[in-house]
Amino acid sequence: MATDTGRALRERAQGRKAPQLQQALVDLDGRLGQWSDEFIFGDVWDGDEMSFEDRMLVAITALAATGRTNQLRNYLHGALQDGIPADKLQSALRMLVVYVGFPGAINALQELQAAVQVHERAQR
Repeated sequence: MATDTGRALRERAQGRKAPQLQQALVDLDGRLGQWSDEFIFGDVWDGDEMSFEDRMLVAITALAATGRTNQLRNYLHGALQDGIPADKLQSALRMLVVYVGFPGAINALQELQAAVQVHERAQR
């Protein structure tokens, strides 16, 4: 069922804060939580064409390029918790210098730096 698959992928992408993030969507509008599990993660994120890590890199760079800082922060934490190396995330975000400009890349890299610090503290 797409909802079960979607829920599992969403929880993996969002990491430890997945329950709170899902509840925030439901609090805004119950359909948002449903759409998140069914459409976004159940349909768009499901499939064998790309690995989970590749999908995370696409989502992270798209969020960074469009200035969606809150969502970017959530996905960075989820990526680090899932084991995606910080240097790989940094390399992807560094490429934004060319495509969205220095300010966008700097903002994204600052978000990554903050997420890495939180992640490292949690690992101690």
